[in-house]
Amino acid sequence: MKESEFGKGLCYCLGLFLAHAEREGRPAVTAESWFNGASDHFYELQVPTTLPPRLRKRLAELQEKALHWGHGFKGDAKEEDKTWAITEAKNLLLKLDKLNGVETQNAQWD
Repeated sequence: MKESEFGKGLCYCLGLFLAHAEREGRPAVTAESWFNGASDHFYELQVPTTLPPRLRKRLAELQEKALHWGHGFKGDAKEEDKTWAITEAKNLLLKLDKLNGVETQNAQWD
């Protein structure tokens, strides 16, 4: 079995991406630099075809945008893009839980 440098899966890769959110202010980096490290976990993001089309589309959009902002090196990533991507990844994890019958609730200190 081939090793994966940045992880492979769906929830696992979303979780690894979100782990970078805790590092966003230490040390201060540009949004593009932050995406450069965080988006690596989307290289092998696995989106099951059994998911509802709207959810698959949202996952694909997050993956595409994050990889563009992190590896396009066009200088077009902004802080609001980072905020959107982090929020979207959290919301997608909530949707995946709900889809699987898990009761969810947003954290007060999110």
